[in-house]
Amino acid sequence: MSSGVDPVIGVAQVLAVFVGASTAALVAPHLVVIIAGIAGGILGLMSWRPCTSFEAIRYVFGMCALSWLFAGSASEIISIYAAVEDKRIVSPIALAIGWTGHRWPKIAIWFVKLARTFIETAIKGKPSA
Repeated sequence: MSSGVDPVIGVAQVLAVFVGASTAALVAPHLVVIIAGIAGGILGLMSWRPCTSFEAIRYVFGMCALSWLFAGSASEIISIYAAVEDKRIVSPIALAIGWTGHRWPKIAIWFVKLARTFIETAIKGKPSA
């Protein structure tokens, strides 16, 4: 067992006091992702345009929902290629997804350009030395 701090287990232990161990084990990962998504959404909101309170709440809620939808899958994919447990990186990934916020279109354009470069390189082949 690793000696690092695991936020999912920590939240599950606190929740177990109130709702029981089996329910806490089911709810804790979602709660951790939601809290990290809210924190990331608030950080992303700081660099967004001036807005009303209602728009700010919608923005943070949207980034929280986006984090909740994609953080689990992203952490599983990353854990396949990196030597780390997926439950240990789910909260930083949720935070990063929320923090990225309104910058997602720019990231998508960058990713498409990167994929296009890889595809063109694969089609042309490596230059011979």
